[in-house]
Amino acid sequence: MRSTTTLAALCAVTALALTACGTDDDKGGTAGKSGQSASASSKATPSSKKSKASGSELEKLTGPQIANKAMKAMQSATSLTTALDGTVDGGPMKYRMSSANNGECVGNMSFGTEGKVELIKTGDLIYMKFDRAFWKSQGGKDGAAAADTIGDRWTKSKASGSDFKDFASACDSDEMLSGFESGPNLARKGETTTVDGKPAITLIETDGDETYTTYVATEGKPYILKMVIKGGKEPGTVTFGDFDQPVDAKAPTGDIVDLDAP
Repeated sequence: MRSTTTLAALCAVTALALTACGTDDDKGGTAGKSGQSASASSKATPSSKKSKASGSELEKLTGPQIANKAMKAMQSATSLTTALDGTVDGGPMKYRMSSANNGECVGNMSFGTEGKVELIKTGDLIYMKFDRAFWKSQGGKDGAAAADTIGDRWTKSKASGSDFKDFASACDSDEMLSGFESGPNLARKGETTTVDGKPAITLIETDGDETYTTYVATEGKPYILKMVIKGGKEPGTVTFGDFDQPVDAKAPTGDIVDLDAP
């Protein structure tokens, strides 16, 4: 199923963009070994006493120091919404997912002419609705048969099933964020700006013909608000928001096709 490999590629792109900004120690030294997981040292929540003054404090730091604080803040979030518009796995993709660290999520993704998918995960079940274009893009008789028999009805399955576990992994915000690894940090601090009206400071790093620009909030916790990837094979824009907000994942109603039924 193309969507499964595409989702894995999406996670890789997001992780790559965050890793490009690196993590570093708070003294601005070189980051640890590239195989060291950022999650091992990034669970601390930025001090609430400094949150109101984080703008002026953050702007005094170096690029690597800002990146480190942003990573810690991201990994402290109990939920977030991730949205991507770009090229993933060789094709166009738009993606929006609200996910929580308890594994609940709701979102959708589209693959250009290859169709759209809506997704809800609640408890140990995952509900997905594919349009006819998606089914037909799978090719062969099975794709055509699914388009006719299932159509655009909701389906349900156990989230642990082999066909859907990659989709389900996008539902756990902790799992998504914990995979980012530290590496040598060459992030350069850029100008201050705004993202959807929120004050932010930019971090810029290049890797070959790819340029990563990351926008870090300077008010409240230093969450990453947006990343823009230019050049390379998978350019695009990733935005993050709705931090620590409840994820309203409710099972759909109506005619639902049980894919686990014998």
